Amino acid sequence: MHPCPTTYELTSSPSHTDPELQRLLESTWSERHDAGVGFRYHLQIERERIAEGKFHFLILLNCKRLTERRQPQAFQLDAPFDPARFNFTRVDPAEVQLELCSPTPTTILINNSPVTVYHSLVVPDRMGQHAQLLTPAGVRVSFELLLRLPDRRYRIGYNSPGAQASVNHLHLHLLRIDTDLYVQWAELLPVRGIPLLHRLADHLPAQGYCFVLRNPTVELELVCSGLMWLIETLAGRQMAHNLFWTWTHQAEGVEMRAFVFPRVSQCVNKAACSFNAAFLELCGFVSVGEVNDFERLTEEGIVQALREAQGDVYGTLNDVLPVA
Repeated sequence: MHPCPTTYELTSSPSHTDPELQRLLESTWSERHDAGVGFRYHLQIERERIAEGKFHFLILLNCKRLTERRQPQAFQLDAPFDPARFNFTRVDPAEVQLELCSPTPTTILINNSPVTVYHSLVVPDRMGQHAQLLTPAGVRVSFELLLRLPDRRYRIGYNSPGAQASVNHLHLHLLRIDTDLYVQWAELLPVRGIPLLHRLADHLPAQGYCFVLRNPTVELELVCSGLMWLIETLAGRQMAHNLFWTWTHQAEGVEMRAFVFPRVSQCVNKAACSFNAAFLELCGFVSVGEVNDFERLTEEGIVQALREAQGDVYGTLNDVLPVA
């Protein structure tokens, strides 16, 4: 018998954590994973290491994610939703973990080709069939989820079309990462004229921008609207982008950072490959599917790949996002 999804109403305020939400996310994922229901493989990290260097890239070997995952779709930033192609209205009902009722109807699905434990997909308004461009609801629910989960190891990521998104149906990735990543302590420079927005310092591996949220009660609306403005600005310039939400401290929720990594040129997914420059890699977490990549990748090689994938972001956007 396949497990049934649970309907769940989030607590009224994101200023309070919700242990029951976390329990449901983890138990519904584990039940399916342990029973082999919905997953393409049993998650098994074969090897892992920290790359030598100052940024401490975490490199994992997960061969089955390369060989067993669904082949990515090829589509560009302005591609409309196509109901004839695979989308998340077509998933096996057993893949549905939770149906969240508020603040906007949101479906939590297992990621059937997981990178980490509890790797799930967050699909706002699943039946609305939105293309893979972030909406205000998608931005808001990302903050709402992380604010409510007591375990600060949870992160959320997003790949736009042209930036390694593999399905043209609005979704984000929720996953638990047990290792600190360089973006949690990365040096940030204020951006002139935009409250709470910063830019990563030039010496860091990736070029990107970051909204810093310290007081959700006061700042959440401002950060959400600022983040949507930035996303819409990039879309208007046909610039693909990756996003990543993380707490800076795992022991306690001191500060949340929401990163945006623009790309000067879009890429087209033609096939699954061992190393992709997507939201995880840009933030210091590298999952590869081939032993040679696992053994040979260096910090220098990873940084070079990230910079080639992004191009000169700061030069391209200096007219609208100057450093203070």
